[in-house]
Amino acid sequence: MKKSLITLIVLVLLGVGIYFIIGLINTNPPEPTITFEDNKVEVAQGSYCWNGLINSRCVDMISPPGIIDHKELKPVVVSPESELKIEFEKEPNANTLGVNRWLNDSKVEDVSLNNNVLIAPKEKGVYIYDVSASWEKGSSSYAFVIEVR
Repeated sequence: MKKSLITLIVLVLLGVGIYFIIGLINTNPPEPTITFEDNKVEVAQGSYCWNGLINSRCVDMISPPGIIDHKELKPVVVSPESELKIEFEKEPNANTLGVNRWLNDSKVEDVSLNNNVLIAPKEKGVYIYDVSASWEKGSSSYAFVIEVR
């Protein structure tokens, strides 16, 4: 009985230790979950810099329209003025979450958020966005596409 208890305690401590170490060496930023009603919007990783305990890295990606094409992301169909909720498992630093709408391959406009909610345009069409945020370990951007019908 005593030997089983010691074995169990060692296994639990080993599991907790491995989980902690993986968290320290993780060099990937948190991904957002973007939802419209009960639909999840597919998101692609953009440029980022992230610091881990053992290594750090910065990755420079093509523009969001290029990412959408390269990853072959399909737009999620939304209604005019729909609410899209942006959430992260690990909350970004205060006042660092931002969204841009891409008008073409080089021109963007800021989009306002209210409590991490993005309001889709009134006009029908396909819209490409990028979301950016910062954390203690770095910053990241993500691209997604919607179609207003």
